Amino acid sequence: MKFIKALSVLALATLMIACGEKKSESSATAESTKVEVVQGTVAPTGPVAKFQFEEKEFDFGEITEGDKVTHVFNYKNTGEVPLLITNVRTTCGCTAPNWSKEPLAPGETAELTVSFNSAHKKGTQVKRVTISANVEDGMDVVTIRAKVNPKEEKATM
Repeated sequence: MKFIKALSVLALATLMIACGEKKSESSATAESTKVEVVQGTVAPTGPVAKFQFEEKEFDFGEITEGDKVTHVFNYKNTGEVPLLITNVRTTCGCTAPNWSKEPLAPGETAELTVSFNSAHKKGTQVKRVTISANVEDGMDVVTIRAKVNPKEEKATM
């Protein structure tokens, strides 16, 4: 019985040491790639690009179920280095983004086009679009809203 306890303690100690070594390796990797991990996000250090949106929210107002609507969010890079959008995610498949994959030099402007398909949607809809880029927090968010009224049913005879 003492042998099993001793073996268990040895295995646990070995596991703790191995985990500690991996942690120090990841710290070295973080230093070599010049990033900081802050509350689970990776943020660049040094000069960064910055989004300046003309607006971060847009309300389509009332639309009818099945309508397809589009809005263009204009933005400017007010940072010190070229802005590079690496990914754009939406909250559902009914929302589709379109953006330039080319770096945006400091002072230049560009557009993020967001389309919303209200098919099979009813009531108030709020869709967030998350933009991953080389900015201070690693991302920014724009939002679209709409009140989707049910499509009128055609009377059958």
